[in-house]
Amino acid sequence: MRHAVRHLEKNASACDSVRLAGNPKATDTHDRRVQSQTVGKVNWSRVVGCGLLAGVVWIILGSVVTALLGRQFAALPNNRLGSPTPGFVLLNIALDLLEGISILWLYAAIRPVYRPGAKTAVIAAFAWWFIVTLGDATWCSFGFFPPRTVIPLMIGTLPALVIATLAGAKFYKE
Repeated sequence: MRHAVRHLEKNASACDSVRLAGNPKATDTHDRRVQSQTVGKVNWSRVVGCGLLAGVVWIILGSVVTALLGRQFAALPNNRLGSPTPGFVLLNIALDLLEGISILWLYAAIRPVYRPGAKTAVIAAFAWWFIVTLGDATWCSFGFFPPRTVIPLMIGTLPALVIATLAGAKFYKE
């Protein structure tokens, strides 16, 4: 038993040392204090407002990227990008705004870990882009569209998404 206690003392963190000293109440208070400092509260009204801003920037930049790099993709059979209906346009605007909100939610969620700022916004943008790109790659593997039509869009949307996320994150506060 003494060997086990010595081993724990030797390899223990500061919290474990307090616990070993026989003061579990202090450890619980310390754990709660550390947890409250580490896990911030999400400001949902800011997530929505700043997310809508990011969504608008994403709509503008995403449209430019699609116009420049998505001609082959738009020319695919049964693709509505070539001749969009008003309903198609409205649906995609709504989806892009929701994407802006979701990326700001991701930024707000990781902000306590990576600290507020541009670096965290870039991490959130890259994570979101990576997940979406995996989905696009999956659709390509099913044969719904050839990779040569999607890869330019995958590459071009990353900087657009980073800029949109930076725009929304600039105004986010907890």
